[in-house]
Amino acid sequence: MKLLKLKLQNFKGIKNSEFDFGGIDATIYGDNATGKTTVFDSLCWLLFGKDSLDRADFEIKTLENGEPIHKVNHEVEAEFLHDDGNSFTLKRVYREKYSSPRGGDTKLNGHTTDYFINEVPVKEKEYKQYINDVIADDVFKLITNPLYFNEQYSWQNRRKLLLEISGDIKDEEVINSRAELTRLAELLNGRTVDEQRKIVAAKKTAINKELDMIPVRIDEALRNKADISASEDKLKADIKVFDEAIKKLDEQKSIIINGFNATEKRSKIDEINRRLKLRQSELLSVVTAEKQRLRGEKELLLNKLKNLESERDRYADKAYDLRGEIERENKRIETLQAEFDLFNSQIFDESICPTCKQPLPADTQAELEAAFNSDKAKKLEERQQLIESAKSLKANYEEQLDIMVVKADGLVNQIKDINKEYEIKLKAYESYSEPSIEDDPEYKGLKAELFLLELDDNDDADTKEVARLENEIKELRIKCSALETELNKYTLNADIQKRVIELENQQQKLAVEKNLLDETSFLIDEFVKAKVDMLEDNINSHFEYARFKMFSVLVNGNIEECCETTYKGVPYRSMNNAARMNVGLDIINALTKFYNVTAPVFIDNAEAVTEFIKCNSQTIKLVVDADFKELTMI
Repeated sequence: MKLLKLKLQNFKGIKNSEFDFGGIDATIYGDNATGKTTVFDSLCWLLFGKDSLDRADFEIKTLENGEPIHKVNHEVEAEFLHDDGNSFTLKRVYREKYSSPRGGDTKLNGHTTDYFINEVPVKEKEYKQYINDVIADDVFKLITNPLYFNEQYSWQNRRKLLLEISGDIKDEEVINSRAELTRLAELLNGRTVDEQRKIVAAKKTAINKELDMIPVRIDEALRNKADISASEDKLKADIKVFDEAIKKLDEQKSIIINGFNATEKRSKIDEINRRLKLRQSELLSVVTAEKQRLRGEKELLLNKLKNLESERDRYADKAYDLRGEIERENKRIETLQAEFDLFNSQIFDESICPTCKQPLPADTQAELEAAFNSDKAKKLEERQQLIESAKSLKANYEEQLDIMVVKADGLVNQIKDINKEYEIKLKAYESYSEPSIEDDPEYKGLKAELFLLELDDNDDADTKEVARLENEIKELRIKCSALETELNKYTLNADIQKRVIELENQQQKLAVEKNLLDETSFLIDEFVKAKVDMLEDNINSHFEYARFKMFSVLVNGNIEECCETTYKGVPYRSMNNAARMNVGLDIINALTKFYNVTAPVFIDNAEAVTEFIKCNSQTIKLVVDADFKELTMI
């Protein structure tokens, strides 16, 4: 689509102007505030009811002394040549509505807009549909303003549009492009790369938590191992000796009390004593298990608390380093700005020849002044680029600092909660006390039963001898019990060692799984890098000058999506005005080819660019020139 003619009446500051473009490139000259941008605004308003900055609420009326002119129509009319060779005319009229109440003054009560297609009045809906059939609003903005794509279009929309132009790349294509990625196809197991990445991340998190806890559990188990004073065989032999001695003493006691008929009574007493001992062992086992459980919970929370505090300190250290980097960049920006201001304040003063001290000829002065101004402009541009680069680096550091601060602050509440929970567990552990065995109902019942049996003594027995034998038996049993307790430590230690072996085997198994996940994660990263290269190459092949960075590497090594325009390696935000304009024209060339439609390209501040690349669309350059007090098209 090309613009043949454009006519403005009472539109913004232009009362009546007509431009005959003839469908070819043109240049409009004018001093500041003569209405160059208004020309572009008028075409945007005619088509879409907005100005060139995509605003619908801008002032359309022509102003005099700060007040709008009333009772005049505000009109824009244009004739276009469609890409199929047919021409058409569009016209939009914005006018005031007045009412005249009976006996009253005429009052302004609103506005209305009239629409015309090829001079035929139409409804707004029909008018918009006609234009949309010719060119869509979003496409028009992209292909008429060289700066719109990079400065007003979001990076997400830029990325989406570029992928539409080039087409995405399938995972199979990327995998087949590199031999080292063949293994990844096996590891995916029918899943997509994104699905596998999420699975790997979740599994690695779980495995790392398990691996972090296993050494704690092993250490806890080993610390519960008991110290043993003698060998297992010696303890068993000593216990056997004591058991035989006790048995003989019991027989002697039984003979004294009941003679040879005390076997049944002795058996009953022995059974009760055995059950008493067993119950005592059971109660002590429960007590020991509860104590160990409370200690394990307490120490687990303590380790977790230390890990969180360490992680918080790491974020704080990183934040401290970033503040230092920000301060260094601030100082660099100050230094560069001072150099910029110094160069900018320099003026040409070379009117006298340094050799003969005579005034230099006018042509020589002009040549020296031009060289001075060129060198000054170059230095200013270099300093400005360095300032922008330092500001960008500073912004990056500030963004990282915010992340570190948020992460460190996020751990404060966790640390507080874990510390509170730890204090509760510590208090529970320290306040736990062993219950009295004598209070156990079952134990008390057995003691009472034993007491009744022992009361049934033979009055004729030698009570002194019986008492002596009982004391000796009691001493032997105490010693035997001590030996049995020591022997039981072998069983306890064997169980602990078995648990340690289980944990070590689990640790090895998890390490193998983690290695496989690390391999998968590495291959996925290599896949992403390969896809990035292929995708960027594919996209860049549609452009002659512009290049696009579609992914960026984060501080932690991860890759995230982005869309940054570059030219010869320089990012768009660091380009000079000429590079930005020509890159924008290159993008417009690619977009008009993709959408298969053209529209007039308006280049504002065109005087800032000395050489433009070839544009496949009709171009209308808007040039600031103080010699033209009125808009002049050439």
